[in-house]
Amino acid sequence: MKFIFENFSCDVDVFYKEDDILLRFYDSSREQEEEEIINLVIVDPGFGYLCLKVKGEAALLSGYLDESVFQTNEIVEAAITFIENLSPHTRNSYIPSHVARFRRTSFIEYNGEY
Repeated sequence: MKFIFENFSCDVDVFYKEDDILLRFYDSSREQEEEEIINLVIVDPGFGYLCLKVKGEAALLSGYLDESVFQTNEIVEAAITFIENLSPHTRNSYIPSHVARFRRTSFIEYNGEY
């Protein structure tokens, strides 16, 4: 699936658990194929996640998005609308949300080399 906003697009993985939805935003061209996973592997964490949890007649939306990609409030709102449109349970529902934009500062990694 693709997320498209103005001149930006990225791949989206959609995961369902009952009525809840989790989205992963990423660039599929940066992911290894199975035969490439041998020694030195750089695992791309993607651009962020959104989670929509249905709670009866309401829902809660949370997540975090990489601010180097999701630079404006408008693109974050487009991502929120994108996930809300995937659920038939959220139409005309009250959906409080908290989506953090994060800046990568460091990471912990194991890549087979050390």
